[in-house]
Amino acid sequence: MSNGHSEEGIAATAGPDYNDGHDYHAQEILQREQHEQQTADMKGIDAQQMRELRMQVLNLKDDTHKMSIAFKRPFDPKDVKDRPGKGGRIFYYIDARHVMKRLDEVLGIECWQTKYHETPSGRVICELSVCINGNWIVKSDGAGDTDIEGEKGAISDALKRSAVLLGIGAYLYNDAAIKNGVFAPWATPEGYDKIIAKHYS
Repeated sequence: MSNGHSEEGIAATAGPDYNDGHDYHAQEILQREQHEQQTADMKGIDAQQMRELRMQVLNLKDDTHKMSIAFKRPFDPKDVKDRPGKGGRIFYYIDARHVMKRLDEVLGIECWQTKYHETPSGRVICELSVCINGNWIVKSDGAGDTDIEGEKGAISDALKRSAVLLGIGAYLYNDAAIKNGVFAPWATPEGYDKIIAKHYS
């Protein structure tokens, strides 16, 4: 099973093209200010609010919103791996088994399924179907064979890329999530929980 997203898929979503004429200096300032505010917000949340978080989320009447929160929750940093990419970049990823575990935890083993097929160009497409409120929703994405595990790697990558469309592991495509191996507070399970707790307090 492959351990990472395909490089072309990550490059397409992981960060901005600094040659497209946008003022990324201003964006970086705004991003930094938002990060500082999130960090300040987290410091103001006490343990009681943390204990109440899961009950508040579980009591949400909107199952779709509740599941979205659970899908987007960051993984334990020890489960996040890295590998070098083009241009000296570092790509961060999770194993497919963590995606499957998250689907089991949030939906239950009976409420999601996958179907794979190969395109004429050799890309493996994963159709990830999830059942929410009695309705089946399908998210699809694909990947090519990997250098390490060939078709098996493509199947793994295709699953992970389809899961990103549900929010699972999507934060790993954000350059601000991990810098020099250091996770931003909101990119950890604890930090994410604190932000959610404050939002629903």
